[in-house]
Amino acid sequence: MNKRICFVCDSFISDSEATITGPMVQTYLLGKELLKRGWEIHYLAYSKQGKAGTEENFEGLTVHWIQHRKFLPLLSYFQILRNLKKINASYYYQRGRDILTGITALYCRRYGQKFIWASAGESGVERGKYINQLKKKKRSLLKKMPLWIEARMNDWICEYGIENTDRIIVQTVYQGEQLKKNFGKDSIVIKSGHPVPKIIERTKPFKVLWIGSIKQVKRPESFLQLAEMCQDLDCEFWMAGQMVDQRFSPMIKSAVSKLPKFKFLGAVPFDQSQHLISQAHVLINTTDEGYEGLPNAFVQAWLAGTVTVSLHCDPDKVISKYNLGMKCTTLNEIRSTLSYWFNNQNWDVLSSGCKEYAQTHFSLNIVAQNFEKMIYQR
Repeated sequence: MNKRICFVCDSFISDSEATITGPMVQTYLLGKELLKRGWEIHYLAYSKQGKAGTEENFEGLTVHWIQHRKFLPLLSYFQILRNLKKINASYYYQRGRDILTGITALYCRRYGQKFIWASAGESGVERGKYINQLKKKKRSLLKKMPLWIEARMNDWICEYGIENTDRIIVQTVYQGEQLKKNFGKDSIVIKSGHPVPKIIERTKPFKVLWIGSIKQVKRPESFLQLAEMCQDLDCEFWMAGQMVDQRFSPMIKSAVSKLPKFKFLGAVPFDQSQHLISQAHVLINTTDEGYEGLPNAFVQAWLAGTVTVSLHCDPDKVISKYNLGMKCTTLNEIRSTLSYWFNNQNWDVLSSGCKEYAQTHFSLNIVAQNFEKMIYQR
């Protein structure tokens, strides 16, 4: 069996100018684990650093760089096809909904290669994702018209890709059900994974962490409000992330100046994110409902024994079912939950439960085993 696989990505972890995303992290980690298992690993990725047309060996992984286009990404169509053919892998894997989904599917159908698509969020298994996003934007009809054409085209390309896969991986049972409902396609659930981290001795006071790209859909302002509401609690509030939306910068600077127990740590490199999450007692997620799939930060937190609190996201209700933290509906409820945990000394019990559950469900070794099992099935 030819164990050569190509991960087709909109970005790769070694590009310092790229925003860290869930698909980027998961394709990198899976590639590293498969490399240990004797696979030849290639990546085809957009470059924001001017590396287009070059190859890079990064930790034993071969990265083929193509030009990143902020506008009209279809202009890279022939460049993408040439590189896919040059790599000549047995399997092509693309994670997340993108025009790369459709282009990779078209290539694999034309040349008889196997295409694996993996969902990255709840909206990825919807019909008309980009049209639905455009409808929510507050712009005039005149401004929306040209964007409407682009959104329709992107939806058509992406949905063609989903409809023409050989295997589909979903993060949750819910995503699999929605995929079947919307596309009539079967799938297999393979959770996101991370290496099991070294246990760090946490110090008091309790530390409450928010980490992610600072942009509207992540609702960082909710965490700032929570921090202000909890200044009387014996804990610190840490925020870390890349400033994608500059509109939040003044809010964060104001919080730093007026809230003694609030710290802004800025952008944290991926290789340092686990250490930060392992230091925290609680991880907070405030992202809009229906956006997240299975957040990487959740997996990292549970493996480290960091308890999670989420306003909206509870993938397959695992937080509620397995006591991995708390799914709350309001900031007041989060405040009450934190106060109870910190004053009643039951955080330790929750933390131990998180580690026990995560190590049997989300370790990278288990994810790679499930991936190979899927590959070998006829």
